[in-house]
Amino acid sequence: IRQRTTVSAADVQRYYDDNQQQYSTPEQVRASHILFKTEGKDEAVVRKLAEETLAKIKGGADFAALATKLSEDEVSATKGGDLDFFAKGAMVPEFDEVAFTLKTGETSGLVKSQFGYHIIRVTDRKAASTRSLDESRVQIEEILKSERAQKEAERISTELAGKLTRPEDLDTIAKGRGLTVAESGFFARNEPIVGLGMAPAIGNRAFELKTGEVSEALRSQNGFAFVTVTGTEAARVPARDEVKARVRDDVQKTKAAAGELAEKYG
Repeated sequence: IRQRTTVSAADVQRYYDDNQQQYSTPEQVRASHILFKTEGKDEAVVRKLAEETLAKIKGGADFAALATKLSEDEVSATKGGDLDFFAKGAMVPEFDEVAFTLKTGETSGLVKSQFGYHIIRVTDRKAASTRSLDESRVQIEEILKSERAQKEAERISTELAGKLTRPEDLDTIAKGRGLTVAESGFFARNEPIVGLGMAPAIGNRAFELKTGEVSEALRSQNGFAFVTVTGTEAARVPARDEVKARVRDDVQKTKAAAGELAEKYG
């Protein structure tokens, strides 16, 4: 259904206009900071250390080195205080306000937030940008095709649901609609199903059906399916010949894993 679904230029334009936020990137800055936490500490002592550090930076000391040594933001400290790019609203308001005011390469004074005192340096900027319609066209077409194919598949499956009551109805309806009826072969409850792959909802429903019953429309990763049970097998231990290939594969995987561990750990 998706392959034969068409999308007009007007449809693409409408979707683009209605979803502008998806194609817009706000202004971003890249900043580094040194954090001096105040929680549970004498704030005057913390502020004094922060002021001394700021004076060193103003005097030409290496910002990243001081951040690595002194910052109490453990994550960014390991990266010289680098916070990478962020947009407005990503940080606490006091931090945001200063970071988006500074010029690239500029260092702030002490900035007080709920976490403590920050020294902030802006290292880069990205202006706000918007992906053009032409840049987004192929992606939008694929989105619309998928949405429409899903709705059409759901409509058809709803229409057919009342007509599929016996196993033989599957062949009759399929021929009239240009669809196919496929045999899955035997599968366990949690195994992939031939033609459908991993489809837990369909597998579980099949185990609820009696032989000769036809299911309602069931959703899979590729669309909707109707299933009927044509046979069952009781639980058993399979003969060696039946599982020889699988056992061989399991042995090879185990040996390969053991070899990797031996190589890694000696």
